[in-house]
Amino acid sequence: MDTIQDFIQFLQSCITPVALISGIGLLLLTITNRLGRTIDRTRQLVNDLDNENVKRSSEKRNEIHILYERSKYLRNSIGFIVVSVISSSLIIPVLFFMNLYDLDLRVPGYFLFVLSILSILISSIYFFKDVLLSLNALKLEAREYLEMKKE
Repeated sequence: MDTIQDFIQFLQSCITPVALISGIGLLLLTITNRLGRTIDRTRQLVNDLDNENVKRSSEKRNEIHILYERSKYLRNSIGFIVVSVISSSLIIPVLFFMNLYDLDLRVPGYFLFVLSILSILISSIYFFKDVLLSLNALKLEAREYLEMKKE
């Protein structure tokens, strides 16, 4: 009976890292979709600029620079999310070895958990910087239409 209780306790302790990984996966999906959109938009603008009869070429070049900056923020955000997934995933074997061999691996477990949460925090900051930059780009792109609204 004791081994069944130990196994149930092990499964219960694994729920938190698994739930954390699921939530992180949704964040990763969102961020990679945004990265894909910046890449697609950049390719579209480059194709437009390759055309000799392009209008507003300086605005399109500025938008490409902004999209490149956004892509760097999103890349950093993805990198920190991946660190979070890895550290959250490593918590499970730590818990397994703690239960299987009756080892005290709380310090590595705490470290991995804190690393995972800090990585999510840093990733969120980069994600927010991307959102701010995309709003600035939208303001630049639609400036003349936004000014017409004020009149």
